[in-house]
Amino acid sequence: MNINTLDNLLRNLTPHEKQYKEGSSYFSFQDLPTTVRNGREVRIMDFTTSSFSINSNLLYLKKQSRYQACPMHIHNWIEINYIYSGRCPQIINNESYVLEKGQVALIDTDTPHSTDILGDDDIMVSLVINKDYLTSNFFNRFSQDSILSAFFINAISKNTQHDNYILFHSEQSRKLPLYFNELLCEMYAPSINSSDIVNSLFTLILCELINVYEDDMERQNLNMSRNSVSPILRFIEGNYNSCTLESTAGFFNMNPNYLTTLLKKRTGHSYKELVQRQRLIRAGRLLRNTDLNVTDIANTVGYENVSFFYKKFKEEYGCSPKEYRHALPGR
Repeated sequence: MNINTLDNLLRNLTPHEKQYKEGSSYFSFQDLPTTVRNGREVRIMDFTTSSFSINSNLLYLKKQSRYQACPMHIHNWIEINYIYSGRCPQIINNESYVLEKGQVALIDTDTPHSTDILGDDDIMVSLVINKDYLTSNFFNRFSQDSILSAFFINAISKNTQHDNYILFHSEQSRKLPLYFNELLCEMYAPSINSSDIVNSLFTLILCELINVYEDDMERQNLNMSRNSVSPILRFIEGNYNSCTLESTAGFFNMNPNYLTTLLKKRTGHSYKELVQRQRLIRAGRLLRNTDLNVTDIANTVGYENVSFFYKKFKEEYGCSPKEYRHALPGR
């Protein structure tokens, strides 16, 4: 499949879209079970009963149907929405956004979200990620801890709140459309080595999204206002094993009390919670990728009290460090 064939395929009306455009409904969202999130009713979509256009090694592909809105819903898979053409109005966690061509939204499991009606030129494709895809081999593809690593680790953890999402201002990226186009071609028309190609292209997409995120952080750092917390979070990510509230506040020329209030207001977490979480993310990575003993790992990420490390690790991952390591493939 070439790029022109892909473009025609995505723009041609599907049987569902033909019915929606004519005003009839192929699928009734009213038949789905409901729950209440943030004081409003949301639909529950089940991974096992939902149908996807294409699947490849636990990665699934779905083109959002045009001419019919998708109501507020949650589901038990991770979703990457890419705007191939046009634009897509969305509500994610009660916040309204309009994603433009080339932009990406990464949405965690159980995060309430909806999309408005898409027009003729509005084409959004969704990569759906089964949590079983996120193995130790997946994390080994990344050379360092990153915002995406933290996102995916949170997504597969049972003891954390799953209401996260990240928007990427990737409309100026040169590489991302190339990677997505090749990935879509490969998934719609698989070659002999399709599985390896899809996995490699997916890794390239994530690496480029990390680049986009880093560039956003740099711009925010240069134009930082006292209400921006992104540079602070990045500082914590890079200095989690040694930073203190006072040293962090001093770096940004802030009063420690003001820094604490700002972080709590903007993230919902205290300074201590943010540092703890970053330390535990790093600890999980060391357990996956090294043979260091648990005590050495605890000390490396900033815990002098190993018993306290065990307690916090179990709260985050739902198991002890040793159980976490033994559960990994090949251990």
